[in-house]
Amino acid sequence: MKPFSTLRGLAIVSALALPPTAASAEVIDIVATGALQGAMQKLKPAYEKASGNTLRIVWGPSFGPSPESIPSRLKAKAPMDLTIGSVEMIETLSADGYFAVASQRPIAESRIGVGVPAGKPKPDIRTVEAVKQALLKANKIAYSQGASGVFIGGTLLPKLGIADAVKAKTVIAEGKQLVGTLLARGDADLGMQQVSELRVTPGVDYVGPLPEAIQKVSTFSAVLAAQAPHEAAARSFLTFLTSAEARPLLTASGLEPVKPQRK
Repeated sequence: MKPFSTLRGLAIVSALALPPTAASAEVIDIVATGALQGAMQKLKPAYEKASGNTLRIVWGPSFGPSPESIPSRLKAKAPMDLTIGSVEMIETLSADGYFAVASQRPIAESRIGVGVPAGKPKPDIRTVEAVKQALLKANKIAYSQGASGVFIGGTLLPKLGIADAVKAKTVIAEGKQLVGTLLARGDADLGMQQVSELRVTPGVDYVGPLPEAIQKVSTFSAVLAAQAPHEAAARSFLTFLTSAEARPLLTASGLEPVKPQRK
């Protein structure tokens, strides 16, 4: 295994520039939130090419009772070297000893956005009242079991005063299923989820973010497992996630990179 580093200038030769050998390569097991799924389409091959290591990723929401949720996977002792999820999830589960807490690094922030099936009219969501009316007019509303869904069901809809009015027409995207998938196949005509998830799902037209007055900005962090089988390799990927090279790849997926906090 070779740690991740970058080539800065012709005079600096990164260890990753050397061809990896089969003996040196590591398989890094990652349990991650779907909010990073779009970004990983670029991050994963970039890291694997540079390091020679392989990322083996399973996806799930940061919350919820689904067997695919991150808490459920950890309780079931799924293979894990590193987890990427909401800071609230990491804080909640830290007391259970799953993580090497000191290794935690913020990776990106994401706002909640609105999407509709591709080709369908886009509702006005420029104001709080417009969002309220769009939700009341929708035939079916979709949100997830993850961090965005916890906020939507527990805070947003009650704040708008429409929780009871829309309850019967709410569809929940369970487990690792994306809200965009429900929209694309016609199970809902309006969906709310992390912007980064809506923007990468085929068959969905992204409308825009919720207004700031009713917005929830989620921060996603990466943290090493308390007993990571491939700790050095996982740490190299953590370094890559917080590098300048990763930032444009995160941004392109609809995420907002954050500067890592040095500990």
